[in-house]
Amino acid sequence: MKRQSLLRGALALPGLAAAAGAARAEEYPSGPIRIVVPYAAGGIADVLARLVGARLEANWRNPVVVENRPGANGTIAQQFVARARPDGHTLLLGNTGTQVVNRFLYRNLPFDLEKDFQPIGLIASTPMLLVVAPSHPANSVAELVAMARAAPGRMNFGSAGNGSASHLALAMLASKAGIEIAHIPYRGTSAILPDLVGGRLQAYFDVPITALGPIRAGTIKPLGIASLQRQPALPDVPAIAETIPGFEIASWLGLFAPAGLPPERTQKLNRELRAILAEPDFRRQLVEQGNEVLPNTPEEFDAFIRREATRIAEVVAAAGIRAE
Repeated sequence: MKRQSLLRGALALPGLAAAAGAARAEEYPSGPIRIVVPYAAGGIADVLARLVGARLEANWRNPVVVENRPGANGTIAQQFVARARPDGHTLLLGNTGTQVVNRFLYRNLPFDLEKDFQPIGLIASTPMLLVVAPSHPANSVAELVAMARAAPGRMNFGSAGNGSASHLALAMLASKAGIEIAHIPYRGTSAILPDLVGGRLQAYFDVPITALGPIRAGTIKPLGIASLQRQPALPDVPAIAETIPGFEIASWLGLFAPAGLPPERTQKLNRELRAILAEPDFRRQLVEQGNEVLPNTPEEFDAFIRREATRIAEVVAAAGIRAE
């Protein structure tokens, strides 16, 4: 009898060991999580990564580090994450430019945007905001369009660079309004607002989070926001769609992991992200900065990216946008 019990115990040991190994494999996170941001510190991507990272760290009681890896329109950060171990401990804070626009700007990316990244979830979408200097004679989108039509190619718009969200927005405006404008690409955004206020630029598409301060200070004047409806952060600013039906373009941000992330970890990350976005204070903070909070599932996020790629491909082709 004793011998039979020992035999049964011995036979059970491999099963117990396998179960213990599976339990350890399912532990997540099991170490620090790194959120890689493809831009320098201080921008909207960096701010959102730190806001989400702080809540992940508090909820999971696990270190979360935000790492800035700027350069090459985000491709340096993308390549780093694409090559990382797909265990959920290295994530990318991707956006419209990195995950969609880059595929049209570069022929030989060192990764495959469709195959090398696992979408986790959308965080927020930020409609672009059309602004001019306070002294600019136009006080509406319709007036600005009329001025551009009266002087083809003479009105200059600044952008944060070829293929940037601000460039896509002005290209879409030119296409949908049937106007010809001059594009002045900058390397980043720091010099754009001073040139706009100084009269060297006539218009620019900014994001609300950086434009709200100058608007409230009276140093720039908003004409319209590129969403289908007016936004809570700027209730008095008309939607450009009120003048140009269907005009909508935004810079969105979301979380990605390297391809091959186990489905259960993908779902766990997504559930945690959606819980963070549902927090009233967090949601209010994003909305007050001019963002639209749009939580979704990994599958919905993937479908969203595919729709964006189709839509933006048309804008890029029509404007002939190329990498600098």
